[in-house]
Amino acid sequence: MFGKGRINITLERTHFDPGDIISGNITLTLKKPVEARSISVSMIGEYRSRRRSIGTGGKGMSTTRERYRIYDFNQELDREKEYSSGQEYSFEIKVPADILSMSPKLPELGGPLGQGLKFVQTAATLTGAIRHIQIKWYLLAKLDIPGGMDIRKKADITIG
Repeated sequence: MFGKGRINITLERTHFDPGDIISGNITLTLKKPVEARSISVSMIGEYRSRRRSIGTGGKGMSTTRERYRIYDFNQELDREKEYSSGQEYSFEIKVPADILSMSPKLPELGGPLGQGLKFVQTAATLTGAIRHIQIKWYLLAKLDIPGGMDIRKKADITIG
């Protein structure tokens, strides 16, 4: 075990439909008691886009990968205190009924740069330059330690 310890997420299942409730437990395994701001669990939806384009001067191909967060719900489970090993927290998060209708969008920019970016995005979509968009859903448990490395754990889930 590296650092100050680890955090575990236990789920009854990993596949959920819109409107379902995700329930589980978070357990701390710490080397020694730790002062922390909070312990929380978040449900996060991100998509990664991969775009291929012809390099400068028509030579070679380049690939650009970007990640955008489209959903982030955070639930605080406990507040600032001293946390010790073996502490366990139960949680429930309701998956929004309309979660699958959330469309992946790139950040909005204003002014001439934003207008140029919108044109490039539209042209890339129409010409098929944007080749792949993958939405990834996961839970993130975090023990927020001030002035130190937070203890985190991800658990992948599927929605749909």
